[in-house]
Amino acid sequence: MSGTVDLSAFNSMLQRLEAVTAKLEKNSGGASAASGGAAAGGGGADSAIAAAFDTYMKSVLPALEKAGKESEQADLIGATETVVKAFEMVKDGLAATAVAAKPKDQDWSKILMPVSKLSGDANKACDNRSDYFQSRKAAAETVNIVAMLAQAAPGMHVQSVFETVDFHCTKALQKKNPPEVAWVKALKEALKGLAPWCAAECKMGLTWKFQGQDAVEYFTAHPLGAGAGAAPAAAPAAAPAPAAAPAPAAAAPPKAGGMASVFGALQGFSTGGLKKVTDDMKTKNRKDEPVLEAKVPAAAAPAAPKAAAPGGKHVKGPKGPPILELQKDTNWMIENQDGAKMLVLEDATMQQLVCIINCKNSTVHIKTKVKNIAVDNCEKVNVICADVLSAVEFVNSDRIQFQTTGKVNAIAIDKCNGVNLHLPKESLEAEITSSKSSEMNVNIPDPKSSDPLDTIEMPIPEQFVTKIAGSKLHTDVSALYTH
Repeated sequence: MSGTVDLSAFNSMLQRLEAVTAKLEKNSGGASAASGGAAAGGGGADSAIAAAFDTYMKSVLPALEKAGKESEQADLIGATETVVKAFEMVKDGLAATAVAAKPKDQDWSKILMPVSKLSGDANKACDNRSDYFQSRKAAAETVNIVAMLAQAAPGMHVQSVFETVDFHCTKALQKKNPPEVAWVKALKEALKGLAPWCAAECKMGLTWKFQGQDAVEYFTAHPLGAGAGAAPAAAPAAAPAPAAAPAPAAAAPPKAGGMASVFGALQGFSTGGLKKVTDDMKTKNRKDEPVLEAKVPAAAAPAAPKAAAPGGKHVKGPKGPPILELQKDTNWMIENQDGAKMLVLEDATMQQLVCIINCKNSTVHIKTKVKNIAVDNCEKVNVICADVLSAVEFVNSDRIQFQTTGKVNAIAIDKCNGVNLHLPKESLEAEITSSKSSEMNVNIPDPKSSDPLDTIEMPIPEQFVTKIAGSKLHTDVSALYTH
């Protein structure tokens, strides 16, 4: 620099600002420390979003609890407890955002362990012999709302859960049992408002505390469902008074000379101690070395299994030893079969159900009349049956071939891809219900042919056109399916 800059006026103003800052910090430091300590020690009780969710819970859950209690049915009371517990877990997770840092992707499996246990217990409580089986299933599916804590778009997630729960609610409402109808309506009302709530409070996902407590450590001390979001009493015990002590220390450095000292330090700075880049270090002179040798693919190779790992639990097919047995004298369980070319079931009766679960590349032949057939989480499975009194259900399965040689009254397809139905003339009046599924076809005898082996294949519509007609909606099948 060629001349000296007079900074006396600037330094005087800087000192006055420092004095004002120090006075403000002295007056507000204690209150800030107490507030910060309470948030850290109270398990996130001061979280604004947790308080907002608590308000939402108090507006919708009392009606559900009242309906469950007034029904005097153990199944509905148990289902109510499951739903309330799921909502409390959501509140605990929201409360954690005020204290904990954002969890890493690999941390969620540990954090959501209480959710997995609650889901497992809820599904075990679903007894298909009970009159309230569908309500129990609806409650078990409701537990999935807790996963919104890990979603980038919580509103879309809870809406998807609501649609799945609604599938079971619709079946429960069809029985027209007044106590169950009241309970189901209260459950739907509680879930229906979740998506708008998420759109208002956390549309783009949750905001966690910057440089907060490690998420795994926090949830180890305050697991979901333990009520961390409603524990303000713990705040005084963990409110450290010295928390405001660093504030004066942070204000001290500027008093050491202001900007004048900074400019002085720059004037006396020497580059003599810096390392020099010699010619042999330059890339253009290192022609013998493969500088850009394929290091990126090598680094990417081990990452491929990690990318596939999170989806492993969703893979369809066997998840344990193969099972073929009659349970509780009512349920024929065919589970975890892989590559079974022909499993023949000849002992089933019309009072029994056949459950085909977690099977792959297998064929099941049911030769007798049964009450119900359910296919869940299967892939490339062929089912051949005689008469079915109640319904045939396909859930969360892919590439399914179904053929009946007798009469089937109803077929339900939910969250499936690639379902082919082969129906004889006895089953032409069957009612086919589908939701969230694709690539569905039904094959029936050709009415124009005298040969019973001649069939025609028709796609089950997946696309619909909805128009607004006054205050109502009018929906038709898309023109793609008209012939």
